[in-house]
Amino acid sequence: MPPVSTTLEHDVLSFTRRHGVTLWLDKDAHYIAFVDGLAERYRSGEVAVPVVAFRGSFLDLIFALEHHAGGSANEALLVHLPGQTEESILDTPLLELWALGTRYRKALDTLVRDAAAGRVPPSDLEEFLATPGLSLAGADAWLTARTAAAREGLAAFLDQISADVVAAELLVADTMLRAKVRSAEDVADVAAFLERHTGMDAAWRAFIGGGTSGDGAPAPDRLDPLAEALAAWLLCVEYVHDLRRTPHLPQLQPLKALSKPLVERCCALVDRLRREQPERYAALADEVEPRLADEVTRIRAEDLGHIDTFRVEEMRVLEAAIADLIAGRWAEAAGKVAAREGANAFWLTRDQARRWAWQLVGQAASFGRRIAEAPRPLAKAAGHEEALALYAEAAAPVDREHRRFEQARSLYLEPRLPHFAELKEVVEDLRRRYRRWADDIARDFSALCRTHGFLPPADLQQRTLYEQVIHPLTTIDGDRVAVIVVDALRYEMAADLAEELRGPGITVDLRARLAELPTLTAVGMNVLAPVAGGGRLTPVFAGGEVAGFRSGEYTVRGPADRARAMGERSVGRAALLLLLAEVWDAPPDRLKRQVANARLIVVASREIDDAGEANLGPASFETTLRQIRAACVHLQAAGVRSVVVTADHGFLLLDSTVETHPFGSKTEPDRRHVYAAEPRADGGLVPVALSSLGYEGADGYVLFREDTALFRTGASGVLFAHGGNSPQERIVPVLIIKRRREAAASRTAYEIEAVVLPAVLNHARVRLRLQPAVGQEQGLAFVSPSRIGLMLRAVGRDDVRVLVKEAQGAALDGGRVVLAPGTSAAEVFFALEGPRDERVQVEVFHPDGSQTVEVRILEGWFDVAGTGRPGLSEPPAAPASDDWALAIADEGARQVFLHIARHGAITEEEAVRLLGSPRAARRFAAAFDDMKRQLPFLVRVETTERGKRYVKEREI
Repeated sequence: MPPVSTTLEHDVLSFTRRHGVTLWLDKDAHYIAFVDGLAERYRSGEVAVPVVAFRGSFLDLIFALEHHAGGSANEALLVHLPGQTEESILDTPLLELWALGTRYRKALDTLVRDAAAGRVPPSDLEEFLATPGLSLAGADAWLTARTAAAREGLAAFLDQISADVVAAELLVADTMLRAKVRSAEDVADVAAFLERHTGMDAAWRAFIGGGTSGDGAPAPDRLDPLAEALAAWLLCVEYVHDLRRTPHLPQLQPLKALSKPLVERCCALVDRLRREQPERYAALADEVEPRLADEVTRIRAEDLGHIDTFRVEEMRVLEAAIADLIAGRWAEAAGKVAAREGANAFWLTRDQARRWAWQLVGQAASFGRRIAEAPRPLAKAAGHEEALALYAEAAAPVDREHRRFEQARSLYLEPRLPHFAELKEVVEDLRRRYRRWADDIARDFSALCRTHGFLPPADLQQRTLYEQVIHPLTTIDGDRVAVIVVDALRYEMAADLAEELRGPGITVDLRARLAELPTLTAVGMNVLAPVAGGGRLTPVFAGGEVAGFRSGEYTVRGPADRARAMGERSVGRAALLLLLAEVWDAPPDRLKRQVANARLIVVASREIDDAGEANLGPASFETTLRQIRAACVHLQAAGVRSVVVTADHGFLLLDSTVETHPFGSKTEPDRRHVYAAEPRADGGLVPVALSSLGYEGADGYVLFREDTALFRTGASGVLFAHGGNSPQERIVPVLIIKRRREAAASRTAYEIEAVVLPAVLNHARVRLRLQPAVGQEQGLAFVSPSRIGLMLRAVGRDDVRVLVKEAQGAALDGGRVVLAPGTSAAEVFFALEGPRDERVQVEVFHPDGSQTVEVRILEGWFDVAGTGRPGLSEPPAAPASDDWALAIADEGARQVFLHIARHGAITEEEAVRLLGSPRAARRFAAAFDDMKRQLPFLVRVETTERGKRYVKEREI
């Protein structure tokens, strides 16, 4: 069969087999003879797809269709309709068939281009297509004549291989092509082959100067310049067809008219090169870009599509995205971020600082959009209940994005980022916007409380939470109940937690209540116990502050008192009191034994409040959220049916935009409230009588700010505060997690594969992979988890924070590296912060407790950047044993490092004696940088007149 008809037959029959009933709209009736021949071949059994043609009579066509259609759109059937269009067919008896089937069209010039691609030069093809009277028969005759002559020599060899192979030979690694190119004629054959398959013509070769003699004719034995021209051509074809405007550079403009088959082939070659040979692609792109100076200097972000062929494209788009943020165009900035995720982020995978800049831009866009979408969410609230609902729906998402934004800022914003100054401007602008927003909702909430009272209805009070929610759960026969009381868990944080805890067999119910005033730990924590009588509280003061509440014959003022009061009320004895760390990190069997005889368990957590007061920043909060989630999972696995997570109060995240106001002496006020004998309502103050809060026997007032400002206390650099009446401080979560049935458990245990990689830009790196443990039976597909979260922590050092900056090849969720078991590895970048410069070991663990994952200690020791801030716990004493040396496999190297540890230094001469020979000393020196990661101390190398000297710097 002639070549163009062959292409058409393959295309239309493949389409019909895929789509079922196919209606071929042949507007210009180019294909009547072809279809008649195809129908005849169907009748003779040569073609498997039924072919029915309209030839002037719709009645005849309908009769013919009765033998084939069968009423199903899935049956392969080709119906040829010459002279018909989408509009004209609506006026025919075929309307029902039109609704059932799928349209097929093929313009004749498009068909000829498809058939001729790679067979004739594009210029010859376009010349033929411009000839009047184009027909299928004429195209068959022309292409047959053009391809009839047999090629010889290298040209014949090239016809036997694909364009992919030739491109790889020229652009990546030559394996056989160069040996076959021996003359100018051979170079001409290669150039002609490339022109047929990619469209690269003599004009382009002359422009680039690739393999030509100056006029575009191939020069003898110049294959390398021809390869340069090909690289430029392929990249520019992709660039031009991703561009939203006509190129400025005249030499690029003809590429816009390249036929679709050639464009698709060029783009496929570029994409394959980028995926399979990224280093080579980057080198070629960087070589080509300067040759397009007149074009790239005029690139604007709005001109570009979604593919960054050249490095400069990503640079321009990042500049534009930051400009969008500065102008408050949040959606536009977010769109640019989304367009450069995944496969479209080639240049970002090669530049860590730019990746982090984009991370910050994305979080800023999301934060700004949230603020803009909820300008004053509480302004129209008609009461406490409506205010809580509006906060949960519209305001809590803003506070969540604020926390995430500040977390991203602390992780990524540093001077080496591109456009650092502009990004700092964005940060400060968003902080100002948020402060105005937070002040507005604080004033609106304060006004609501003035109108409806600062003490809400009983079902929204914190003091009634135990009797209304927790105690009824304890009355269900046989059910164990756990109450996790978290100091400073905000509502929005609990909303994140609720989403993660939902799963098969689990019900999760998140509600909101209003914390007691002032929003302090001594108030909110102790009122969670059943200490109210008749809806009123009897506070106990110490040092002018509420220290606890009377409950019968004793005062509830600490964790043990709360466990006692709760337990005596519900189960006749004190509840089992555990710390959060004793639950989330406990071996399952031990926890199960601990709770076996307990009907009520109280779990206390101060981690969020402690981290906030230590100014450790929001990044540390994510760790605690992971621990709370793990505690919930562990408790339910240990037989606890219901878990209630709640808090004493929330908090405000602060920054340089927060105002401070004086009140008396600096020792008189707290950050967010003041106890006073008389009411004062001037200067933004809101007085609340203690008696109006249902405090029995309490006189005087507590004064609050109506906004988010602080009272001046003498403390500076405060980033975390509570005690006031803002929604962020007062609205606390009540998260109820119930296990309806036993969850199906995976029988698979997992182990972590970890390979420590060389540090990059002062950040440690490790490659992680999660695999079923050796000898373990793989769990059922519907039971086995699709993703498992991992985290990093310093071994035995709660005062050292691990900041996970990036996880290539895995999702990063609040410091968790989320991996799919058994898939490719993820490369994790991280840094460590602590009270002082030192070195620690790091381990990888599964924080959620939902799967069996063995903890993996990473090889070596890692540098900690000292912040000068005190940690949350005292660091352990330096290790007294030499156990660390067992990790060093080479006996000679182990002895050298032990000598350094004990004596503080070793000379090169002494090292040679310990190692046995100068050659062994040279091997030691070459491997020194890798081995020093395994040391619990830092070692520097000094060069002296007598050779090298290895000196111990610091012990942990």
